[in-house]
Amino acid sequence: MDKEMMPDLATLSKVYFSESEEGTDAKQICLIADTIPALEEAPEQITGSAVDIDYEFSRPGKVKASTIELSVYYTHKQHKWLKEIERRNGYFFVKHPESTAPEGEEPLLRRFAGSLVTVVGELPDEDWIKDTVTIYKTSKVDELYTKFPPVE
Repeated sequence: MDKEMMPDLATLSKVYFSESEEGTDAKQICLIADTIPALEEAPEQITGSAVDIDYEFSRPGKVKASTIELSVYYTHKQHKWLKEIERRNGYFFVKHPESTAPEGEEPLLRRFAGSLVTVVGELPDEDWIKDTVTIYKTSKVDELYTKFPPVE
């Protein structure tokens, strides 16, 4: 196997990292080994009640800080790059498969700010490395319908 090539495993969605909010320098992080977990959670529940009603009511509160853990496959060169960008603030983009969009339109693209840390995962007997990338979000998730990466 050519060590510069991406392993031929992954979900159809792709995760990119960019130092710019527009994604002009976006680079695919790696290939996702399993699924991409939820990118955000529902706001915590705030409950209330009133003397004249016999039930509680709830309203959405704040969204708690969360992390996203991805099982990933990559080559030696990609691992070195992930270590270089570790803990660096930037933007993450999750591009949904082309097949999810109607013909002539761009698929959903989700963007959020954050940083990542890579930790040793399984040691498969294969031509790639499998680790866990944890992304620490620092913003809400934006939904876009633009061509990505913009330099394609």
